[in-house]
Amino acid sequence: MATAAVVAGLLFFVVPSIARAQIVGQVAADIHHSFIVGNATLPPGHYVFRMLTGSDLSLMIATRDDGKAETEFLVRQSIDSHTPQHTELVFDRYDNREFLTHIYESGDKSGATVAETSRIKARLQKQGKKPVAHTEESK
Repeated sequence: MATAAVVAGLLFFVVPSIARAQIVGQVAADIHHSFIVGNATLPPGHYVFRMLTGSDLSLMIATRDDGKAETEFLVRQSIDSHTPQHTELVFDRYDNREFLTHIYESGDKSGATVAETSRIKARLQKQGKKPVAHTEESK
């Protein structure tokens, strides 16, 4: 009983501190390489990214159009330095691994940042590896 109270108390303080991401519609994208989001590795394909209903804009789901790949991941609000002309997905590349880091909808500086760092990315960073960021546009 005391443990449940402690957990509930921690959730009270932790959950409100996660800023809400501002992507409210669906974002569709053709991704031509495998990529990692959270701790899931997804194969290339056409994906739809959307907020989960009832998640208070803090939990997204990525679903491949054939239904063979899907994952949920935590996000928080991100403000880009420019207003994108097209929907943008931002990846960090470490060697041959691609990590999804941000999603921005066309015409909106406010987007979503992946809030979960994968264990693989954390290990690569600990080894001193530096990412190469790149953006992919979806028209």
